[in-house]
Amino acid sequence: MKSWRFHEFGKIENLRLEEIPAPEPGPDEALVRLDFAALNPADQFLVLGQYPRPGQPPFAVGRDGSGVVEQAPPEGRFKPGDRVVILRGEIGVRREGTLAQYVSVPEASLAPLPAGWSPQEGAAGPLVFLTAWLALMDEGGLKPGQTVLITGASGGVGTAALMLAKAVGARVVALSRSEAKRRRLQELGADFTFDSDDPDLIERVQEALGGGRADVVVENLAGPFLQKSIYLTGTRGRICVVGLLAGLSSEINIGSILFKQIHIIGIAVGNTTPLEAQETWQKIVRTLDQSGQRPLIDRVFAIEQVQEAFAYMSKGPLGKVLVGPMN
Repeated sequence: MKSWRFHEFGKIENLRLEEIPAPEPGPDEALVRLDFAALNPADQFLVLGQYPRPGQPPFAVGRDGSGVVEQAPPEGRFKPGDRVVILRGEIGVRREGTLAQYVSVPEASLAPLPAGWSPQEGAAGPLVFLTAWLALMDEGGLKPGQTVLITGASGGVGTAALMLAKAVGARVVALSRSEAKRRRLQELGADFTFDSDDPDLIERVQEALGGGRADVVVENLAGPFLQKSIYLTGTRGRICVVGLLAGLSSEINIGSILFKQIHIIGIAVGNTTPLEAQETWQKIVRTLDQSGQRPLIDRVFAIEQVQEAFAYMSKGPLGKVLVGPMN
């Protein structure tokens, strides 16, 4: 089978298309013939050696995907021919991932492709929507009528957070440097959109909110931008850090955190158990079905174009970047 594997950490070019045998599934695992895989910034960080506790190469990255069960465990939940999506787990982090034609997956990390969803939508949805739900609902405690600020709102987690926040009746402020993307975010339901590089950003947001501030922040940027998010967060607000697109380090005003009783929470969906991921995924699918929304896909690349796909993702897509069909 074809598989995009790397043999040493260092640069994204270390990923190379190889021909290797299809995996043999272990106990309680299913062999999945992949239709589509989705890229995540964390995949690139892992190859670069910037991801915590990775597996030892060689292996293929890629933790999102949809496909068809080829082999299933006896007495398991799935049978050959079932269409499935892959939820969080070790896939593409410490073992062979989805940038391949076949992948062996613990059955506990598989879920049925939601009814009415395309295989592309199934590949694009799980990781970003699980992350967004954890930030907004489980850790953010979002309630209808509250205000959500989403930094880096045009990415996979950003658009997922926008859809979920609007579906539960929240007001959304979405930040993006691109004017074209801000228009698209408004079409997706954002109540207000602003340029994150605007030197008057804080004043403009507060004016739009009538002097109010955010109850929940979905922080995709972090780095130096984190201090602006602190300014824009209200008393007892929650800042859920889901990404580090602006950098690993930040200089912040501790006084603002202290006197406003702000909670800053790191979000790592990989720390959830398979059962927790399954239960949350069911809530996400119900919410999206009720709101009539689906994962947003920016562009699909052929299996031979993985390097081009990573380069495109690095430029900041609107939604998810996919690879496929894989077979």
